[in-house]
Amino acid sequence: MDVLAELGKFRLIDAHMHLGVAANTLYYHYSDERVIELQRRFHVEVSVCSHVAGIYGDLDAQIEEVLRGQEKYGRSVAWQLVYDGRDPRRSLDTIERYRSRIAFAGIKIFSPGSDLRLDSPSYYPLWEYAAATGTIISAHTWSPYTDNPKQQLANPLLLARPLQDFPHLRIILVHSGGKASFYDEVIEFVRRHDEVYMDFSGDCFHPPVFRKVNERAGKGRSLFGTDMPMMDIRYHVANVLLSDLDDADRADVFYNNAARLFGFG
Repeated sequence: MDVLAELGKFRLIDAHMHLGVAANTLYYHYSDERVIELQRRFHVEVSVCSHVAGIYGDLDAQIEEVLRGQEKYGRSVAWQLVYDGRDPRRSLDTIERYRSRIAFAGIKIFSPGSDLRLDSPSYYPLWEYAAATGTIISAHTWSPYTDNPKQQLANPLLLARPLQDFPHLRIILVHSGGKASFYDEVIEFVRRHDEVYMDFSGDCFHPPVFRKVNERAGKGRSLFGTDMPMMDIRYHVANVLLSDLDDADRADVFYNNAARLFGFG
């Protein structure tokens, strides 16, 4: 398959990527410009980005980098600001202060980095804020069937109680639970909640999952994401192109579902 030629049929929104360097950054000669250039090369029109500085706890450095990126990239990058459950008030103050100054796309949480379960009371100020403002939350999720205890903190099924208390929350399950062996349980969970979505970024590539989501949870729930620069965008492009969907459904995964959710014109 000529991936770039096949991709020429579609518009793309990357619903999950990053700027900044972390320990698992893929590119040895990292630069923000290199990441954005690769996004554009593979037809990504809007990159929904959270900065790794915020994900790893430096909320001030996050804002500095986001404001710099906003000036440099304009509306081709939409920003998610990080909520750190260890410091709820400061996190929400930062989000409220800066959301109107950037192309704001929602809030990102990374519970393993905060040593908090997704159902921790520390997240309840966030659920209240998001429910009151209609803000989209992207929550890092992973399979509980892992030897890594930090990943068990991010089991998406832990969101059952918050969604019971705040049924209109709009939540993206980043990585969709992380492993193909866990997808069936996560899809069933998503089926029961109208405003929960699945982002298939990360290190699991399973093309049959997109049809499963459409058939069991309904169309409109799957989002294309990459997790750049931790992962190579080509894997995730191929994951959708190799799925047993027709081009109309691929276009929904690549672009339309995210455009509707985030309100991108």
